Amino acid sequence: MKKILPAVFLIVGSIIGAGFASGRELSLFFAKFGYNSLYFLPIVFILFYYCFKFFLSLGSKEKFENIFAINKLSNSSPFFNIAIIAIFFVYSSAMFAGAVEVLKNNFIEINSLVFTIFVFLLAFLVLKFGLKGLVRINYFLIPIIVILLVIYSIYSTIHPITNIAYIPETKEAYVLPLSIIIYVFGNILLSYFILTEAGKELTSKEITKASFLSALIICFVLFICIMCLITNGTVVMDARMPFIVLTLRLGEPFPIIFMLILFLGIITSLFGCLHTVSKPFQTKLKGLTSFVVCLTVLLISLLGFENIVNYCYPVVGAFGLYIVVKLIIFQHQKDKMAHKN
Repeated sequence: MKKILPAVFLIVGSIIGAGFASGRELSLFFAKFGYNSLYFLPIVFILFYYCFKFFLSLGSKEKFENIFAINKLSNSSPFFNIAIIAIFFVYSSAMFAGAVEVLKNNFIEINSLVFTIFVFLLAFLVLKFGLKGLVRINYFLIPIIVILLVIYSIYSTIHPITNIAYIPETKEAYVLPLSIIIYVFGNILLSYFILTEAGKELTSKEITKASFLSALIICFVLFICIMCLITNGTVVMDARMPFIVLTLRLGEPFPIIFMLILFLGIITSLFGCLHTVSKPFQTKLKGLTSFVVCLTVLLISLLGFENIVNYCYPVVGAFGLYIVVKLIIFQHQKDKMAHKN
């Protein structure tokens, strides 16, 4: 378990980012379809499990210097690599904007520019340390985030803000499965380099256990959180950060505790994403590279957390589905050729 748990925490930490932990992502892809979305969680589990297993296995067989090295397996074009990097910049900006939004909502008397500068400096400094520090942070942080999300969600489900549960607007049967697929593969796209990193030195059995446990934890938290969002109705569902709204009514110190944990969870996801996007461009001028990457993310984040999640995440999901399917097909062909030889 010494190897499995760090891998599990790194995987879960890469999935539970600003969109998940704030509730915005879960409202957009699951809860807005009502209780029907819960029936699709077994499919979410299966997709996550096999995707985790595939990329962990890739990482256990071969060391990849950067995301381009993984894409090379499927003969991806330079244009495709540029598109992937652009997507990572957009996602990183969502994390950046989410971190600032959390601080701004809890310290309204302080100018948001102060938080923007703070997050920028923090990201810039931590970017130099790679994933080792991130693994150590997630080892303690992820269990706390999961426990708090579950406790707050269960409490808010039992004691909802309103007695009127959310009524879905969309009734088309095909939209919900499509939304689920976009959600899963969007998260896989944003995590697949991290997944290969997590797969280093893991055996086949350890990969299977880590994949199963990670998918199980994610789907369990999804179930609890979706139930909470639906039960608390439109007021919570339409909020920029639904779980922040739910914790504010509990009174001090709960909002502050949740805010700090949520902020740290978002920041660790931001660090992981920045690590992925900056790795292909690392040169001797690492400080300059880190500064340019962080500045670009800051500028994109000015679009706003809610806008980035609502309009950009579906595009991320479509690219994720394409790259995962492409990599699986090419890897299968490669294994088949090796078996023949």
